[in-house]
This record gives sequence, structure tokens and C-alpha cells, in this order.
Amino acid sequence: MTTKYAFWVISTLFAATAVTSAQEQAVPYLRSKQRLTILSANDGQVHLPIGPDAKKVTQDSITVIHLGPDHPPIVKTVYGTVPNTIAGPPYMAMTGDGRYGFVTSHKIKQEPDAPEIISVIDLASPDLKVVQTVKLPDPRMAVMHPDGKRLLIPYDTGIRVFEMRAGKLVLVKDNPTEFRLLGIDISPRGDRVVGNGIKKGGKLAVHVLSYRDGEITYLNEVQTKPGHDWDGPFACRFTHDGRRIIIPNGWHNGSRGNLAPVFIADLGPGSATVTDVIPQVADGIEGVAVHPSGKFAVLSCLDDSPRLVHQAYSHLAVIDLTSKPARLLYHLDVESLPEGMEFSPDGSQLFVGLTYAHRIAVYDVDGFRLKRNPFVLRVGHGPCSMAIGPRFVK
Repeated sequence: MTTKYAFWVISTLFAATAVTSAQEQAVPYLRSKQRLTILSANDGQVHLPIGPDAKKVTQDSITVIHLGPDHPPIVKTVYGTVPNTIAGPPYMAMTGDGRYGFVTSHKIKQEPDAPEIISVIDLASPDLKVVQTVKLPDPRMAVMHPDGKRLLIPYDTGIRVFEMRAGKLVLVKDNPTEFRLLGIDISPRGDRVVGNGIKKGGKLAVHVLSYRDGEITYLNEVQTKPGHDWDGPFACRFTHDGRRIIIPNGWHNGSRGNLAPVFIADLGPGSATVTDVIPQVADGIEGVAVHPSGKFAVLSCLDDSPRLVHQAYSHLAVIDLTSKPARLLYHLDVESLPEGMEFSPDGSQLFVGLTYAHRIAVYDVDGFRLKRNPFVLRVGHGPCSMAIGPRFVK
């Protein structure tokens, strides 16, 4: 083969590949830059059937979505295998390699017969097989340690630490607490845990604990500014540098008739203190997603519930973490109700579960701006919590 002919063949192949790539990019579907797995837990109890099925209760379900740069979303929903409850912080967990996901279920007023268990799901199996269930009184949520192997579960009287070994959860240590934790988060370094809880007598507070090799030790209570008391702190999250805690304050129920603030606490060597207060953010704040850049965070604002009013309105609120003090930038209108919410690891997309719309909305990130993608991800009825991670490859 002559050099001239070889060059012509190579050029032709490159041109054909470029044309194929351009044609594929012209095909409309939702893409992600990274190969991702999204796990959505869906509480069928929130769905209200009509017509002849009005008295029928929709089954709980899980939806697993695989996204990538070169294929349409691969979506599978399985009903009736994984019980879950909408009450609690809308954060879930999966192992660091994206192989296993964890969903908690506990009794609430609307679902007094719900089992109190943790379900372990093989996210790589074709049928999303439940490989293990673990009984635990009132498990509120699941948080994965940054090591991607150890799982923290706050429950009725403490925090249990488990480890995945050969595809099974194994208890590492039970850490009792003197108060009931309703939700927790773990710092990016994995050395601190923050949780909102109720002490004896009903006192609400936010607590900081240390973590080391499965052992959790109490450190201190987050101190507030004078005139700014706790009014239902909920779904706290660390910033990505681990130095601050974002704390929605005002429970997570919408339609209360007042606008709750957001507190931001700084972690010092021996204390944690609220330094910033962003007032009047929303009527009920459900969760927080912190952008990987650390520059801003998004809050899911419940506001009015369609169970209480004829037409419901919810919002997303974007707060600036680079300014001193932190400040509210803007609200975005969104379908009801925004619950589980996570950024892609590279920060290019935001995924928002919409409970009463039965779908996940997708936003493309441009600096501090969120731009709604025209495509949505259809999930089971009543998405209430979410986890995101890499796509597992055997």
C-alpha cells in the first residue's frame, strides 16, 4: 500500500467516523458525560388512584437508570420488592463502585404496617434482585462512607455501621446515642457526622459526632445565633470542603404558612456555630444538593402540597456559597414535589425527583445557572429519595 493510498484510507475512516458521530449526536435523547447509575426509591402510598381502582394502593417500587454519552437512558422499574417510606431525608446510598444500592423502610402514620428493614439491591442484575434485608427499628436513611464500603444507618436509638463483604451487609459496630437522630450526613473526609435529632423532652437540635473506623463519638451541639432558634432542622448536608454544614430549618413539611430559613454552620476545632442565616427561603425545605465546585447549593422547596390545595406549586432555590454571608440567588418553578436531588459527580447535571409528577427532572449546569433539559426520566409512582454513582462494570 502506497503512503498516499494509506493516507486516503485513514482519512476516509476518520471522516466516516465523524459523520456517524455527528448523526448519533443529532438523535434526540438524554445524555450524560459520565457513565452513571441513578437509584430512585418510589413510595406508592403517595399515589392516589382514581376510577375503579380508587381504593387500591399502588405498590412501592424502585427505578434504576443507566446514563451515558452514547446511548439513550436505560430505565427499569420493579414494583413490590423493596418497601420504602417517603418520611425522612431524601438521600440514599450505593457502594462506591455502583454495584449495590440501599433503601430503608420504617413505620409512619400513613403506613403503620410498613416493615422496618434495609433492603440491599444488586443494581447490576437484570431484575434488580434484592440480595439481603436487615431488620432495624425505625431506620431513617442510609449514608455511604467516602470509602465506598461502609454504610451508616441512623435508627431509633443510635447509628449502626455496616460493611459490604462478599455482597452482604455485615455489622461493624452499633453506636448508641442519647437522642433520636432523624437524619445524618458524613463529611467528605469521613471523619465527622452531623445529624438533626430530638432529645428527651422534645428538644430539637443539630449534633456533631466524630467517626473513626466504625466508632462514632459525640462531640458537640451546633450553636445558633441569638434570636435564631431551631424550628425543625432537617436533612443537613456538609459542603464539599467539609468545613460547613447547610441546615434547612423549619421541618420538611410544606403548606405550613410561613417561610423557613436556611442556617449555615462553620465547623471549628472544638465547636460548630451557625454563622450565616438565609431568611425566608421556602414553606418547607426537603433537601440539599451541593455542587461539586462548592460554589453553590440547591434546595428543594416543597411549598404547597397537592393533597392540601387544588393546584400545587413547588420551587428550587439556589444559594451562593462564595459570598460572605451566603445569599439566596433565585427560585425556579418546578412540578410538585421535589424530593431526592443529586448532582452528577462532574457537576454538569442536576437530577430532581418529582414525587407527584412521577419523574426525574434534569437540569444542565452553566456556572450558577440551572437550565431545564426538555427530557425527563420516568420512574415508578411517588419518587421520594435518590442516590447516584458510577455504572458498575464486571
